[in-house]
Amino acid sequence: MYRYLFRFSVTTLTILTANLLTTAVSNYMTGYKSSFRPLTFTLTGMAVIVVVFYPLFMKMEIWVSDFSAKVIRSGKSLAGKYLGLLLAFTSAIVVLVYFYAKMWYNVNILSLLLHGNIGRYL
Repeated sequence: MYRYLFRFSVTTLTILTANLLTTAVSNYMTGYKSSFRPLTFTLTGMAVIVVVFYPLFMKMEIWVSDFSAKVIRSGKSLAGKYLGLLLAFTSAIVVLVYFYAKMWYNVNILSLLLHGNIGRYL
């Protein structure tokens, strides 16, 4: 049972982290689209995406999987097998929620929590 939960946790964190990083890079690139003609930017952007993302995806999957596994294992060593997995997974999800909310809505969750305004956003 633990092996399946561990694999699910690592895979979930890997998918969310990889998506977050690639979306951030993509958003950065599209910030320059007004400087070019539409078709020129589209073709150039597609070429840049392949050149940048292909090697990045090949390495990022390994890096993020290793990092996620280390986070989950550190939770296991701190709080035991199942509780550590739950705490490490929850902590990683909270960090990812912070960055996704910041990227998608420009919302700082830490500030909302400190000021007690989180209810307006749930």
